[in-house]
Amino acid sequence: MPYPKVKIIRFLTLLIILLISGSVYSQNTQYDRLTFQRDSLFASQLSEQIDSLFYSGRYDSCMLIIDKALIFFDKLGLTRYKIDALTRRGEIYRIKGKFSNAMSDFSDVLDYYHRTGNIKGEASTLNHIGAIYRLRGDYPTALDYYFKALANYQKINHLPGISSVLNNIGVVHLYQKIYDKALEYYNKSLSIEETLKSDEGIGTSYLNIGEVYRKKGDLQKAADYYLRALVYANRINDLDGIGTIYNELAGINIDNGSTDDVLKYLNLAYNTFLRTNNPQRLAECHINFGKYYQAIGSISQAIKHYSQALELANKNKLLEIKSDAHRQLSQLFDKQGNIAAAYSHFKKYIETRDSLFNEENTRKSIQAEFFYKFERQQEDHRIAEAKKAAEYAERLRREKVVKTLLIAIISLGAILIGFILFYLHKIKLKNEELKYHQKEILEKNEELQQQQEEILAQRNEIERKNIILEQSQQIIADKNERMISSIEYAKTIQNALLPKPEKFSELFSDYFIIYQPKDIVSGDFYWVNNDERFTYAAVMDCTGHGVSGAFMSMIGNTLLNKIVLEWKVYQPSKILEALNEQLREALKQKEMGNTVLAGIDIAFVTIDKQDKKIYFSGAARPLLIIQNDDMKLVKGSIRSTGGFQPANTKPFEDVSFELISPTSIYLFSDGYADQNSIAKKKFGLQRFTDLINQSHSKSMAAQRNLLLQMMENHLHGADQLDDICVIGLRLA
Repeated sequence: MPYPKVKIIRFLTLLIILLISGSVYSQNTQYDRLTFQRDSLFASQLSEQIDSLFYSGRYDSCMLIIDKALIFFDKLGLTRYKIDALTRRGEIYRIKGKFSNAMSDFSDVLDYYHRTGNIKGEASTLNHIGAIYRLRGDYPTALDYYFKALANYQKINHLPGISSVLNNIGVVHLYQKIYDKALEYYNKSLSIEETLKSDEGIGTSYLNIGEVYRKKGDLQKAADYYLRALVYANRINDLDGIGTIYNELAGINIDNGSTDDVLKYLNLAYNTFLRTNNPQRLAECHINFGKYYQAIGSISQAIKHYSQALELANKNKLLEIKSDAHRQLSQLFDKQGNIAAAYSHFKKYIETRDSLFNEENTRKSIQAEFFYKFERQQEDHRIAEAKKAAEYAERLRREKVVKTLLIAIISLGAILIGFILFYLHKIKLKNEELKYHQKEILEKNEELQQQQEEILAQRNEIERKNIILEQSQQIIADKNERMISSIEYAKTIQNALLPKPEKFSELFSDYFIIYQPKDIVSGDFYWVNNDERFTYAAVMDCTGHGVSGAFMSMIGNTLLNKIVLEWKVYQPSKILEALNEQLREALKQKEMGNTVLAGIDIAFVTIDKQDKKIYFSGAARPLLIIQNDDMKLVKGSIRSTGGFQPANTKPFEDVSFELISPTSIYLFSDGYADQNSIAKKKFGLQRFTDLINQSHSKSMAAQRNLLLQMMENHLHGADQLDDICVIGLRLA
């Protein structure tokens, strides 16, 4: 998915400011309090940009910002931001397989958290370091770090951290083939994630449990857990999780001897991992490609993919995958009669396997868990002893308090008697003073009565003004009702202009329409028509929405009818050129000083039934076409129709396709892809086209229901921001 233009501009702006800031601070290190506050705000925005680039998978851009930001943070003395940046850089190094660089950054971070007494930060960093040792295949050291992280998280009862470490400990046991132990830790993690109601955590736990059952040979249970995990991965758009699940489902089908859907799953997984640029996941995918081609008898393709997996494993020190790749290649070369190559790979397989699984590693893994439990028991014992000592000290303190209290009560009794005698005298004096005040109160009451009369007069005036206000509100309500009634009637008129379902049924073998105005009336519009030779279809996205957009849509509909039906123009590019001219003339946009810049984005398709051709031209809108299960996204021209037109504007162009069976086309405005969730995250064009690609073989009605359901899940209560219009047409 292309990175949004606004974020690219923000990224470049931050980078330029960083370069300028480095130059300024090298010349002058003295700045006042106001300058410090300004730079601190910029540092906060810079840290947010680093996180945004990291979570969107733009690691190279993220590293570019981090390297410059670290210099900036150092000069300002902003240690907290520096530590956050080092943590992100360490994570990127780990993902890219640069373990030494990652260890260097995490060591600095761990030292800082240890010195400052930040238990949570220390636990998180220990968890990261454990992951590096796990990826290197040093499982005992990985477990040592994981159990230290677990102990820290348990000190502060940080449930998300505890769950994360339990999950990682389960992964180590899985790689060591201690499956029951792995399942035990995964289930503990799942229980915590269900308590936290974390979609991401629950999905990850289901995925890991599925992997255990697959390793144990229970393929039915494994597939069940993978499908549960896929629901959560799609819900949070977890690309790594989605790709992993498709890869695992492909592996299960291979193990079951069913190769029908394997290639489809593997291609989905591989394309997803290319977007996340994760070498471990790509290597795992190549292993399954190799198994698939081996299963169907294509040995050369199998060797190719196993070799690619081995290359990635060697480059990124992925011992588990390296071991598997050598084993598979040894078996294939043995079948081909290449004994030398088979022996070489088998020898390397044994060496790698032994480095991963040996008695010493197993002993150290068990020992790490034992030491963790022993330290927990010692800690519990120290707590119990401290509790007994505290109880004894409390008993001594209470006895001392009781003695002190008795002495105090006797002393206070004597003092109290003296005070009683003193206050009896004071009461007598107070009574005399009260008589004097009583006289003053009577005088005040007379003043209050006069004020009450004034208040009553003011209340009457307020009531009169309230009546006037209620009458004004009623007038406004009546006007609003008439206005809404007018717009509702306009909606009836607009709906009358839309093509009837019978027209779609007459022209296309199957179709669906999604038409959801943001307000009562819409700036989106769809249009179909035909003559003896041609069938036409278009979707328009007019400037604005609501009443203004509706006016534009009716103008566009009228002009299309005129150009196509009266003038008999059939070529899409010429239709768009004519629409541009007619629209600018209708809105007087050619006149000097005209500020009406409204326009129409449109995707237009002409189907030549005689020559069996499809012609498309777009004004800032694309076409999605699927033929023989091959999907293409055809971008239109970047210009729109109407509005401001630069002098060097390129003419609209046509794109043509053969009309073959099966062919489906999809025309749509930008409303569906641009809708924001409650978290202000767009649905996205890539996710929209993936949905179409995955479901295009189903009926158009089923595709419509899927699109509507996915949008409802995405919005999840958020307001619709723009008009939505999507039509799907099956031509043959």
